[in-house]
Amino acid sequence: MTAVPVETSLMRTYRYVRLGIAATVVVIAAAVGFAFADVGLLPSISAYYYTPAGDAFVAALVAASFGLFALSGRGVERNLLDAAALLAPLIAFIPTPMHPGGIPGVVATCPEGAPCVPVEYRPAVGNGVSTYLVVGGLLVIVALVIRTRQGLTWRQIAASVIVSVVVLAAVFAGWMWAREWMLSYGHFLSSGLFFLVIAAVAVWNAFPHPGDPLWVQPSRALAITNIVIAAALVLDILVVVVFITRDEVPDAAIPPIFVCEFIALGLFMVFWLLQSAQKWRDPNPSLMASLVA
Repeated sequence: MTAVPVETSLMRTYRYVRLGIAATVVVIAAAVGFAFADVGLLPSISAYYYTPAGDAFVAALVAASFGLFALSGRGVERNLLDAAALLAPLIAFIPTPMHPGGIPGVVATCPEGAPCVPVEYRPAVGNGVSTYLVVGGLLVIVALVIRTRQGLTWRQIAASVIVSVVVLAAVFAGWMWAREWMLSYGHFLSSGLFFLVIAAVAVWNAFPHPGDPLWVQPSRALAITNIVIAAALVLDILVVVVFITRDEVPDAAIPPIFVCEFIALGLFMVFWLLQSAQKWRDPNPSLMASLVA
């Protein structure tokens, strides 16, 4: 008789979370595709925030944040995924600046006609950032309560809590005392950091971890693929940084920033599909391997 592989509800849940994270890219792509018929090709995928695709764009990033936070993992990977979960909502809530008149049918009032987050959208941005800070603060409190109730040591959650507090404090301070700077650069900064963290997660998953007896070691081909994904993400971000710092984007049939964002999202989706395959039968999502070793 053929043995039937044992599957648990927890294993299936983590599979669906990983696949769901990858699926958020499909949501964004579909929403942008439908909006294309109304507004055409915009300078960046992020600019579709101002179109009918905006709601799906925000919802997909918030869903990705929840998935990353729920997935977590163990040790260093947990800290990296928690950091990514903190950054994803900022990409959603703080839109990219736009040129007045740059999007068909979109009213945009900017001081001196320079690119900005239009004044018509700033109340919604303020609401989103305020909600982010409140929910983020509550999550830190919940993490501390769970630590007490479950008997976890401070070492097991310290990095995630400290990173969370630092990010929340930086967002609060920026929104209170450097709001114009945040509106101008918050989206680019949070996007860049987010994909850099995902690159770090890819690198982490490419190497063996002898200290974790339950680590699912990737094949050599998958390890190399993870390294390639990480390198491509870093290079992609560097190209965007060059465009932004020079304030000069070359003319092209398809805008370069749009291409860079498309590549980053594609790499993000491929990574999570590969993670789903690598950890399909990972039985243990514990915070630290030592808890079950």
